[in-house]
Amino acid sequence: MKRTFIIILEIALLVVVLRSSFVQYWLGDIQESLSNWMTEIAQTAERQELAALRDRVRPNIAAMNDYQKDYVMDMLSSRTKMEHFQLYYCINKDKNPFVYGATLLYLCSEIGRTSFD
Repeated sequence: MKRTFIIILEIALLVVVLRSSFVQYWLGDIQESLSNWMTEIAQTAERQELAALRDRVRPNIAAMNDYQKDYVMDMLSSRTKMEHFQLYYCINKDKNPFVYGATLLYLCSEIGRTSFD
């Protein structure tokens, strides 16, 4: 009987402590930190693939103007920008004021070769 009463009292105390605002704030910070950490780990492969793509493309865009090179490197800086470029300029054949002709075809083929999961 005494043991049961102590266990119930411990459970009630644990519930009160866990519902306090300080503990909720602390647990929220831990959850946010872990979430950010797991996101970084998940994006590591994506960053490596983008870096490899930039390295493959860099020699072939060397003859471009500086603003064109900056545009291409910015476009290859994130998966979202690259997919946007691919959708509009490779798939839908929209006109791009910075990249056109053989360079556009080359970029589209290199982007098509990337293997994102």
